Amino acid sequence: MAFECSTDAKVWPWLNLSPVHPILVQTINFWASIDSGEFLGTFDPDVWTALTQVEWTCGPPTVGLPVRGVYGTTRDQDRARYQLEFFDEHDHRVARMSGQGVTFRTRNFEGWREEAKEKIVKPDPPVFAYAAKEAVGVATQSERFLAPLTHEGAVTTRGLITKANGLRPAHPYIGGSGDHVNSTHMGEVGRQFGDLLLGRRLTNQSGGMEFLHYVELGTPFDVELTAHDEADRQYSLIVRQAGRDCTLINMQYAPAD
Repeated sequence: MAFECSTDAKVWPWLNLSPVHPILVQTINFWASIDSGEFLGTFDPDVWTALTQVEWTCGPPTVGLPVRGVYGTTRDQDRARYQLEFFDEHDHRVARMSGQGVTFRTRNFEGWREEAKEKIVKPDPPVFAYAAKEAVGVATQSERFLAPLTHEGAVTTRGLITKANGLRPAHPYIGGSGDHVNSTHMGEVGRQFGDLLLGRRLTNQSGGMEFLHYVELGTPFDVELTAHDEADRQYSLIVRQAGRDCTLINMQYAPAD
């Protein structure tokens, strides 16, 4: 299915970012996959679903904003997978992504989520020492998600995403249900970690994420570097919260200017 994309940054503020920025890539991935699925009748808005895996490849940093896209699905046994491709006004590829999810057809999703959230004791939001905004490549204090890195054995940091720093209007670009940390947040966690790791602003080239367990808003989480290949300009992370492995993140970045 082919579709056109709005370029109105007053309605969609993330369009003020670079077209290859993880926040923009993950946001258009969400909206285009949901809207396309509803249009084709393959997505039921009354049934709870969750993204379990996504991967993406971006065009060059000079590419323009997406103005059109193509959506399709494939099926492997009982698992459906979607694919999206976006192009700018000159027909250059902005981004290509694919992913798959799970549908909660036989589970009391709301009850299960409430029970899961109750297992994490949520005191008042802790005092959190975020990294400097320049160190994580953001313009405002509210866009910071991570503390400075520590190098005691493994390379690690802590993160904290709350409604006060992770969702609009406090955050200028990221929205969401407010029920949990979403895929756009995790893509930005991966990018901010990379800036801290390399000590410079990185341009995302490709990546992937696997979601093993929900990350809750308002509760600190840990991020650990599990691999870093400087020659191939890529690194891998694991996000943990309350003793659980929650998200696996792989990022590849463009060469330095």
